[in-house]
Amino acid sequence: MRKIIAVLLFICMLTALTACTGKKTDTSAKDKEKMEELFQKVCSADEALKLSKESDVVVMEDLKCTSGKAVWDDFYESVSAGKSASVLCAKYYTIDKEHMSEELYEQEKDDYPCLYFTLLEYDGNTFSIKVRLSSSEKNEREDSYKYLQHFTGNAPATALYSTYDYYVLVDEKAENWEEIEAGLFSSQYGTYRKHDIIYADYK
Repeated sequence: MRKIIAVLLFICMLTALTACTGKKTDTSAKDKEKMEELFQKVCSADEALKLSKESDVVVMEDLKCTSGKAVWDDFYESVSAGKSASVLCAKYYTIDKEHMSEELYEQEKDDYPCLYFTLLEYDGNTFSIKVRLSSSEKNEREDSYKYLQHFTGNAPATALYSTYDYYVLVDEKAENWEEIEAGLFSSQYGTYRKHDIIYADYK
């Protein structure tokens, strides 16, 4: 009798686990569909910013995370564990007249504000990104990377911020951000590392 009860309990547990797993998959599919729908929406930068803040989107305004940090943390935790996951980031930029020449401001002012959507997907092996300007019907670019690395540190004395927090997509791992940054300013062939700062926060 005890064996029969044990078997029945085991079957019930399996059924419950299967039901939970199925529900999680459906929710993930719905979330991914919502991300793709917003990513494809053609609208002004301000409208895109409003929609992003009303949704589970990671929002960065002028390189500072203003919404969705918990969403990003959940995504990073999942991919760090090797699980497939997706996240939508919205990067909103304004123009600062006080920190640029008047001539450059006049040249650039009509292009701001602007917002770029970045849809990042991880399939358990590869990180894939799609980037689109919210007011454009076409994607700016698509790319893939092997790794997602996290770097934090103090800013240079001349910077307008004190610390940085970067999550960077790379094909070749680096020991620190400075190693990647050095390649940006080096004239030596082969020192540049392919990378993409997918999440940035300055304080």
